[in-house]
Amino acid sequence: MSQEMNIEKLNQKIENQQRLILQLTEENETLYQQFNHLMIRNNKFLKRIDDQQRIIDDLHIRLEELQLISNNQLRLNDRLRVNPAPSLVDWKDEKLVGVDLELLFERWKSFPGQTSLNTPNLKKQVRLMTALYSHGAMSASQLFSACEVGGVTGARYVAQLKKSGLVCYTGARKKGQYELTPAGIRFIEQTNPVPIASGQVTSMELPEGIPLRANITVSRPLEEE
Repeated sequence: MSQEMNIEKLNQKIENQQRLILQLTEENETLYQQFNHLMIRNNKFLKRIDDQQRIIDDLHIRLEELQLISNNQLRLNDRLRVNPAPSLVDWKDEKLVGVDLELLFERWKSFPGQTSLNTPNLKKQVRLMTALYSHGAMSASQLFSACEVGGVTGARYVAQLKKSGLVCYTGARKKGQYELTPAGIRFIEQTNPVPIASGQVTSMELPEGIPLRANITVSRPLEEE
């Protein structure tokens, strides 16, 4: 009888141990799944940290570039204080490097493909051309400073001159210079049309044989021989 009781107790213990093993196995599986989930989240966090670190590194690089640009700008300003960019003669002066500004303005206003009707803008563009004709190749900062125009506005003016084939940009993007094309030089130098008679209207040829769209009145009478 006692032997049967011992067997029954042993069987009960075995069942209890099996249930415990099963319970522990389930808990272990649950913990394993949670561990995998945490590992996935941890990997995502590590990737985000790496991304943030790359962004920080890029910001450091940009900060250094901006610092270099700032230092270069300060040095440029110092040089301009010592050797200021050549300034242009007032528009009221009749002559600038041998160029009749008013006549040149009229020719530029009538240039084929030039559609602007804003007189101040056209005069600024003429100033840009005469500055390049007078001083040769100039950087953007020198040219715009000499003509007293801002960088954005000056770039817009020069774009029209480049489109018309009168100005070109040579050299690297940051260290290059603007200069007149051969057509631009001829355009500047052909300032005085050949008059037929005093006070009459005459026509003239632009570079590459392109005629003006409108005739121009001679600005002053011919000198008598």
